Amino acid sequence: MSSILKHFVFAEPWWLLLLAAIPLLCFLGYRRGVNHYLTFPTLRVLGTLGSKPKNRTWNFRPLLIPLALIPAILGLARPQWQKHFETRTASGIDIIVALDTSFSMDIRDFVSPQDLVIKPQRRLDAAKEVIAQFIENRPDDRIGIVSFAARPYLASPGTMDHDILIEKLGELVLVNGEEGGTAIGSAISAAATSLEELKDSKSKIIVLVSDGESNSGQLTPLEAAEFSAELGTKIYTIAIGTEDGRLPNGIQVAKQQEFDVKTLQDIAKITKGEFYRALNYSGLKNAFQSIDELEKTEVEKERWTKSRELFHYFVGTSIALLLLVLTIHALNPPPLP
Repeated sequence: MSSILKHFVFAEPWWLLLLAAIPLLCFLGYRRGVNHYLTFPTLRVLGTLGSKPKNRTWNFRPLLIPLALIPAILGLARPQWQKHFETRTASGIDIIVALDTSFSMDIRDFVSPQDLVIKPQRRLDAAKEVIAQFIENRPDDRIGIVSFAARPYLASPGTMDHDILIEKLGELVLVNGEEGGTAIGSAISAAATSLEELKDSKSKIIVLVSDGESNSGQLTPLEAAEFSAELGTKIYTIAIGTEDGRLPNGIQVAKQQEFDVKTLQDIAKITKGEFYRALNYSGLKNAFQSIDELEKTEVEKERWTKSRELFHYFVGTSIALLLLVLTIHALNPPPLP
């Protein structure tokens, strides 16, 4: 019912104030000495076609004309059926998130603020949560995902179907064994190539999330950054991990072995991006929020309303009721004096 009523409006609602006179008319109709509102001498002859005048007045007769006026008053208020339309034209940004899935991302040193019990998360799980929120906040952008360890894997090309994208993100798993390692250069190259295949882009960016230094791949990170810069692709780099992270076997990882901060900073500088250091869950979330604010998508909205007038239905109903009242009055007249 509420969905129907939201489309029904009165264009000139002040006419509805006349409804306040209806109870007064009904009251006057029942006043002593008042048997009817109007006399129709020219219709009196129609009484011969019906029953003869009664010896007592019909009690509901004074209500008929006031009640018949209600639809007319509603018609004066111009009832309308309105439907609202909106078009959105987005000048979207194409984004590839390059996510490190090497074995070191299994370190449990991140705690989500939503957790009631302090239970550290794996770096990979924390990154997937924050990336999913980032995707949901950008409905007008084509977003894709590249996962990488020793080699890159295109989990999803740039797409507007973000439900599928988040599903693909959730399916990412850690890579170890022969596939272990961190090929940052190859990941950047794969992401930049995937972006280059997308047409009609306002701008193209890569968000690189990694907790280690590049130790695999034939292309160095800086060579890949130069390649991306030539394609006009901006790279935001995020170094994820606490100062004293530990591997699942309990061995502490020295900070200098975890990150190559200088390289990540140079990648961002070469491509005119930004570098972020995410020491905890909040820092990681703030990094993505900062990128979200820096890379704004322009959305133009145009709204219009289609209206259909309904007053003639109400006025027609009122006329029909008045004719019915006149007919009843003529065929069933009140007692004669």
